[in-house]
Amino acid sequence: MTLQEKIVLRLFLFCILLTPFVIGIHYAIFPEETKCILVDWTNLENKDRIYYSEISSEKEIDSLQVLIDSAALRVAKFWGEKTCNPKYIYLKDKTDYAGYCPSGAPAATYLKLGSYIVLSSDAVNIDIITHEISHAEFFERIGFSRWTYDIPSWFKHGLAMQNDYREGYSEEQLKVVTKDMQDIPEIKDFIYDLAFYSGTEEEVALHYMLAKQEVKKWYSPQKLKQLIADLNASKKFKDAFGYDAGIIQK
Repeated sequence: MTLQEKIVLRLFLFCILLTPFVIGIHYAIFPEETKCILVDWTNLENKDRIYYSEISSEKEIDSLQVLIDSAALRVAKFWGEKTCNPKYIYLKDKTDYAGYCPSGAPAATYLKLGSYIVLSSDAVNIDIITHEISHAEFFERIGFSRWTYDIPSWFKHGLAMQNDYREGYSEEQLKVVTKDMQDIPEIKDFIYDLAFYSGTEEEVALHYMLAKQEVKKWYSPQKLKQLIADLNASKKFKDAFGYDAGIIQK
């Protein structure tokens, strides 16, 4: 064996030995994301990128697939095409679901080493699924670094809400809960998810409504296409967005 072959072999063995340690550290910090990344090594059933427990019938999964396909078409229409290919983890049991999404939200999307959409029984809804796929599509087009470190929370959620038609987040409902748009928070101050999700259930719903309308004011297919191009050309979001994007970025 040559010296170069010995070095390669040692590096290979070192990586094998290091992998469990890296997984353990990642699990300690990001348990839900780690479970998603390792979903192929769980005891969940798998059908066409939908992972589910044995308590879900094949008929239920077939119905869920129809919703996912319809949601994917809506996302493709908005973006021009759909480029993401998430894995879907459907957990009917609330305890099982809480292990993947402890926040109590009906669905969650994890974006690292791929996209993983976790759905509860309350998320069997085309608008919720479309919302989550929209996150995955944006992530797919700009990559992990820009998604994680540059895009403010209000824009991520406001963009996804363009494909979410639930009446509870409509402009009409926003006018009702804000008394014709008086005394509302500045949505562009919500740069981080921690702030966006803070408050009561009603306050968080208001954040979603405001983010939806803020992005709606800005949006056109041409502007979105240019934004993606600028971000991928290493332009900061606050410069690429086109007008005041809020407080200083991450």
